[in-house]
Amino acid sequence: MKKNLFKSIILLIVLAFASFVYFPGCTNEVSPSLYSGTPTDPSGTTPKITSVDPASAALAHVDIITIKGENFLTDTSAVKVYFGKQPGKVLQASQTQLTVLSPNVSGNLKIKISTNAAELFSNTYDYYLEAAAVDRYPDVKDQTNVPMVIAIDKNDNLYTSNASIGVVQITPDSVTSLYSPKGGETYWACMRLGPGGDLYAARGLQAIFYIPAGGGVKNSPWVVLSPSSLKLFHIEFDPMGNLWASGNNSNIYRIKPDKSYTSFPFNNNVTAMRIFKDGSGTYIYTAVLQDSITTIMRIPIDANSDPGSPETYFDFSGKYGSGYVVNDLTFAADGEMFLATNLPSPIVYVNTDKSSGILYPDIILKSPALSFAWGSGNYLYYVRSQINDASGALVLPQSIVRLNVQKPSAPYYGM
Repeated sequence: MKKNLFKSIILLIVLAFASFVYFPGCTNEVSPSLYSGTPTDPSGTTPKITSVDPASAALAHVDIITIKGENFLTDTSAVKVYFGKQPGKVLQASQTQLTVLSPNVSGNLKIKISTNAAELFSNTYDYYLEAAAVDRYPDVKDQTNVPMVIAIDKNDNLYTSNASIGVVQITPDSVTSLYSPKGGETYWACMRLGPGGDLYAARGLQAIFYIPAGGGVKNSPWVVLSPSSLKLFHIEFDPMGNLWASGNNSNIYRIKPDKSYTSFPFNNNVTAMRIFKDGSGTYIYTAVLQDSITTIMRIPIDANSDPGSPETYFDFSGKYGSGYVVNDLTFAADGEMFLATNLPSPIVYVNTDKSSGILYPDIILKSPALSFAWGSGNYLYYVRSQINDASGALVLPQSIVRLNVQKPSAPYYGM
């Protein structure tokens, strides 16, 4: 028995020595990697933001933002850029630069970056995103005040013909007041600010009305045209101080400051009108609707405000299909045209080379645009039709929306 015990002790000593010889590194083994394979980028290196362009602010979900730094990845799906808690869309990526479309959020936010190769977020970068579209009036819970058309003065006071109470003034700091009480009109079809701050209006009759500067009850018709069957829905001032009027008639009308007027043949159903100087020429731009076909036409006018021959400017239905209507049109200073339509994505831009597209399709809600007014700076206002759900229940009331289109308006000739 003693011999067997001695042999057992010798065997244990041999086994212990053998394990020391054949497995010398066991006590210093490195923990397994969290990442499979061999990373092509610096594994585990925290990303770092060094600069952002634009440096401090951008238009949310519109502007492309460039972020420079260190330790990014080249695979766009392996990098996330957060604006606050919301990720943007990484369009291009290298180890030192990312191009990103921000999410549709706004406010003061912190940018930070994560990658699949790093355990920690990057440093943060303070940033401001401005909303491209903001509802201005009325309050989202207000189903009583229904804006129909809008105009704006040189001090950025908005005026809207409200179907329930009359013309409402909305100051730049959103203070609202009744500017002119509702009269016999259901609502005005078009309003334009004129000389001295008077507000001129049409509503599908043979007359043009006006509300004196400062507000109050509308005066008797400023001018009455004949025949009585006229339907004047749209008015616009030209650079010579004349007021043009149109609608579903066989003529277009020029009204001079002394209220004398002249008719000119233009047998079209005009659904929108704006006067714009294109280079050395001045034109009356109109949207006309005939047999479900909408075309943008323009009429040149000379220094005496005499019109020339109409010409087709943009084939709207040829581009976007028949059955859609242009409710209003306006111009930026660089000649870009904007159309308020009843397309599913309602605002169309038309460049000077006649190329066109949908403005902010992922931002502007899918409801018809009814009327435009361009304020100072880069803000274009429009009336958005009410939005209902599938059952017909109201989701959002008819509203005035402010858009930042990142360019100023063309001159307006009424004031």
